[in-house]
Amino acid sequence: MLICISIETIEPFMGTAAAGRGAPVPFVGWLELLRTISELVDADDRRTDRSRATDEDLTERTGGDQDLS
Repeated sequence: MLICISIETIEPFMGTAAAGRGAPVPFVGWLELLRTISELVDADDRRTDRSRATDEDLTERTGGDQDLS
């Protein structure tokens, strides 16, 4: 996972953070930057968990670990 942080000003501390090519999320202050990063990581974790669940569902429906190529 790649998170890009862009600092626009230091006084007040503000900028944007984005995961990969996603939309930038604005923040103001250090604590809000940390919250924003946490939300971006959490969103990526949920997306990864859904992907794993889909793979597991496919394995169950096909009757096991078959080569689906």
